[in-house]
Amino acid sequence: MTVFAVSGCAAATGVPADTNTARITLEGQDTLSYPILCTQRSWLWTLETLPDTPGFTAIVSTGASISPEIVRISDVHGFTGSAAGDRMAGTEASIHGTTFTVSGTAHGSFADRPTGKTEVKYRLEAHC
Repeated sequence: MTVFAVSGCAAATGVPADTNTARITLEGQDTLSYPILCTQRSWLWTLETLPDTPGFTAIVSTGASISPEIVRISDVHGFTGSAAGDRMAGTEASIHGTTFTVSGTAHGSFADRPTGKTEVKYRLEAHC
């Protein structure tokens, strides 16, 4: 006797529940959830939204202390900018379980004013 089984699935409606996800808030304005790729190399974690744009990339050091190394934001609510090097002052990072949180100020510009440099407060949350 041969038995055949048929299974049906509904179309995906956003990010699957078992996927690593991330959210970013700019100046208090929240975004949708993004799929995220979390990779670790030694003490450094790289958090990258998929796709890159709109989205962000952040590198967080988890050695003796937890600290953000760089944050790049790409076309989120029209803003593209970064925080790195000397501009990381005031930026904070934390880890609770498998959730990374990074917050601070990014320097860049909005798409409708590409030559108008600005700063925005951001908060990234990545569930890895």
